[in-house]
Amino acid sequence: MTTPSLRIRQIEAFRAVMQRHTVTRAARDLHISQPAVSRLIADLEERIGFVLFERQQGRFTPTAQARVLYEEVERAFVGLDRVAQAAEQIRAMRRGTLRVAGSPAVALDLLPEIVTRFSHAHPGVDITLLAHSASTVVDKVASGQCDVGLIAEPVPHPAVRGERLAESAMCCIVPRGHRLARKRVVQPADLRDESFISFPPSFEARSAIDRVFVEAGVSRVLSIEAQLSRTIVAFVANGAGVALIDPVTAAYAGQRVAVKPFEPAVPDHFYLVTSASQPLSMIGDAFCADLRDAFARMHAPGSTRVDSPLPASNRR
Repeated sequence: MTTPSLRIRQIEAFRAVMQRHTVTRAARDLHISQPAVSRLIADLEERIGFVLFERQQGRFTPTAQARVLYEEVERAFVGLDRVAQAAEQIRAMRRGTLRVAGSPAVALDLLPEIVTRFSHAHPGVDITLLAHSASTVVDKVASGQCDVGLIAEPVPHPAVRGERLAESAMCCIVPRGHRLARKRVVQPADLRDESFISFPPSFEARSAIDRVFVEAGVSRVLSIEAQLSRTIVAFVANGAGVALIDPVTAAYAGQRVAVKPFEPAVPDHFYLVTSASQPLSMIGDAFCADLRDAFARMHAPGSTRVDSPLPASNRR
């Protein structure tokens, strides 16, 4: 025996009559006429092969079979209600997942701050934050393991899209109590013969920094190199020397070192990385929008506090 093909409108009419007890009330709930409800019930009875209601003086009295069927219909509608609730939660961005990857400088301080604000605004969203090198961040976005990546140097990959967010300037950091700690702006000449903590020569930031000092004719004592910005901050805090550091790390280093503007500006570029083939979810779009807005606020005139996402590079 084949299973009868039922239409959702027939089931809705049956459910309405069972709940409201009369065709008149059921028709009002469904916003259709009474004859339309009667016709839907008759069609349903014909399809399932048994009587659902005894008709007496215009009143529909449910049969025993109708009560059994109604129990199953209610279970099904509870499931539909759950589906509708889930859809509403997804629409309101209160349900779903977000996977973010960034290099250590942003993943250790900045991104936890940004993710926390986003999580408070979108309760119910499960968020994962990973710290990796820029190349690994790009690979994870390309493979679909992460939705959004934040890096400071472009890493070409055919499966990802890199969006340049803004250009910011590096800051000079010196030990607290250092002679330069009270200067409003530090210039290359101020760092002449100072012990200077550098990034390794292979890093783009190192080349940009060295170029500024060469053009200014200023020599430094390049005694220590470190890969991570936070490590450089630790060296400076311990009195090992001075350094130029990305503005993200500098924003969180104020309790350990003195952070000063540096001129001429040494630009630092930041990139938002997403998949080139898979569109972001509504949650991913909202997170990226928050990053762009916060990044713009950070670079607005008069801004002194980094409280917005600025992806640091794999070197930092």
